[in-house]
Parts: sequence; C-alpha cells; structure tokens
Amino acid sequence: MKSLQFPLSVRIGLRYSQSRKGHGFLSFITLFSVTGIFLGVMALTIVSSVMNGFEAELKKRILGVIPHLIVQSEPTHQLDIAALQQQYPQILQATPYLQLEALAQSPGQLTAVLLQGIEPTQIPAFLQQSLVAGDWSDLTKQPYSVILGAGLADELKVGPGQQIRLLLAEGGSFTPMGWLPRQRLFTVAGLINTGSEVDNGVALLHLPDLQRLGSKAKDAPQWRLSLIEPFAAPALANEIAEFPAVAKVTDWRDSHGKLFSAVAMEKAMMWLMLLLIVAVAAFNIVSALVMMVTEKQREVAILKTQGMTDAQLFTVFAVQGMNNGLLGTLTGAVAGILIAWQLNGILSLLGISVVAGVALPVDIQPVQIFFIVVCALVLTALAVVYPAWRAVQVQPAEVLRDE
Repeated sequence: MKSLQFPLSVRIGLRYSQSRKGHGFLSFITLFSVTGIFLGVMALTIVSSVMNGFEAELKKRILGVIPHLIVQSEPTHQLDIAALQQQYPQILQATPYLQLEALAQSPGQLTAVLLQGIEPTQIPAFLQQSLVAGDWSDLTKQPYSVILGAGLADELKVGPGQQIRLLLAEGGSFTPMGWLPRQRLFTVAGLINTGSEVDNGVALLHLPDLQRLGSKAKDAPQWRLSLIEPFAAPALANEIAEFPAVAKVTDWRDSHGKLFSAVAMEKAMMWLMLLLIVAVAAFNIVSALVMMVTEKQREVAILKTQGMTDAQLFTVFAVQGMNNGLLGTLTGAVAGILIAWQLNGILSLLGISVVAGVALPVDIQPVQIFFIVVCALVLTALAVVYPAWRAVQVQPAEVLRDE
C-alpha cells in the first residue's frame, strides 16, 4: 500500500519541527511554548468542567425547589392552563400555587420565611426527593401542617411534631390592643434538605391552608410552571405574558437571578484568564519561529531559487508552528479530560478535601472541549503569521551574495 504523501512544503515544515540537533536554546523555547499551551488547555478544561458541574448543581438544588415561572391570572377571567401547556411544550408541569412572605415564630426565635402553597400530589421531582423527615401526605392528613427547610428548622430550633406560629402582615386587623397581623399555629410535619440556601427560608404548606391564612389569596389565582430548561424562563415569560387571561408572569430571576448572574460572570472571567495563559504560550511560538527563520535564511534562499513559491514557503513555517500548537493543545485537552473525569479520586488520593464529605461536581461537555481546542488552535494560527511572513520576505540575492 502506498504511504500517504504530503505536499513538499508540509514535509519540510514537519522536518523542521522535529529537528533539534544543534539548536538547544531554540528547542528549549519551543518546549516552553508547547508546555504552556498544554498546561493552559488542561487547566481550562478542568476548571470549565468543574464550573459546569457547580452551575448544574445550583440549577438542580435551587431551581428544583423554587418555581421557574409564576403565572398570575386575571381575577375576572379563568386561565385555560391546558391550552397554555399545549401551546408551549417547554412547560413540564403546571400546578396551582400560592407564595406569600411571612414571619415564623417559635419559642424564643423569630425569622422571615417564604411560604409556598403546594399540592402534595403535584410536587417537582427534586423537591420530592429532598424530604428527609416526615411524609408529603402529612400535609393533607392534618390541617395546618408545614414542612420546613432544614436550615430554617435549625434556626427556629424546632423539629417534626412541634408547633410554630406564622404571621402575615397583609390582612391584619385593628383591635383594642392595636394592630395585629393574621396568624395561625402550624405543626411541623417534616423537613426538606436541598443542600442549598433555599433551606434557610422556605416553608411548604398545603395550598388550601395557605389560602385560608392569606386574606388576598383567592383574588388572583396563581400557577407554578416547571420548565424542561429553567434557563429558558426569561424568554418564555415574555411570550406567556401575552396569553389570554394572564395578568402577570414572574420568573426565578426575581429571587435568585443575581446568584446565577454572579456564577456566569465568574465562569466567564475564569475562561478569560485561562485563555490568556494559552494566548501567552501560543505567542511564545513567535520567538521560536523567528529564531528558526533567522537560522534557516540560507536554506530559505536556496528553496526560493529552486522555485518554491511564497505561499509554499509560508506553509513551511506555518506547519512548523501549528504542529507545536496542535501537540500542546491535543495533549492538554486529553490530560484535562482524564484529570477532570477522575478529579475527586485524585483529590482523595492526595488527601485534599474542598468541602468535607462533599464531592466536587464535574460536568465534561464535549462541545465546550471542542471550543477550547479551536480557540487554542486559532491563537496558534495567529501567532505563526508573522514568522512565516518574515520567511517570505527573505531576499535570496542578499543572503547568497557571499556564498
């Protein structure tokens, strides 16, 4: 079988990139640049995978509890929720819902709390799995029962079976003793632990119980919409707002938008900083190639006198630089994927624990890895343009004048 034959300019470029004899300092510069690209791509792959995992965990633990969209219908018109779900297939689940702000009081403790009125038979999957004490059916078995977030229960110093008082500012009344808020004793029926900040301020009640407690609860019926992709909520909210009988639509950004914006900004800045490391390493190739062009001026002049075109000569040194960049990029990407894949095992082996008893979330996304590789190769391609152009500018008559 005939071996694969590359064009002459490509073969010369590959030969130059493999030639190290008599060029110790030049070899060191080249090795330094390849190693820099390797480390930059590897670090970018590992960090982006961890950031992806962290973002996915936040999405699951926070957006798995709070509503993705809250749709408030007009008091005088009934919202056709079935038609809404049929028109927007992005909606995974739609359930009656009510959300109110209140104060929770236990003996010696008082704190703000977000009350969510739900139907125990229509709870999002992640929220169902977060129950660590009690049973969801307990909300319907005993009137005025509540399930608290684990952090909130710790702050109030209560547990299942104990009672707390919920106080609502709206709908209060004036009495001979002064103004009094609407209030009611509730029995703690269970606890949820989502592993996020939501646990510190959420209380779940049976929807009819919360409707009876809230004075304006029945004025404007609300629906909780769970989406297939929670990050699509802002765009979908604008569309649903135009649906008949919809008075108002709010999305999860109202309560946790700043958190996810901060995570996105941190992710972007990490990308930028690590990509700059790759860029510095890639442009180290410039110095190595410029030195190579200077040392190879005689050979370049001979090649031009033998009829090699400027384009072919440009390709010679472009191939040499791209070969080094490709080597560093591919090895860095492979090493980054392998380390990210076994990151928790490696940390455990080294005795490093970021958070006691908690594994680092890792989400390796092939599309993102491909984008990292492309970015590194583009930076390398930009770096080889000047040295290759310098080689094209060599004048054979001046170089070979004294030969």
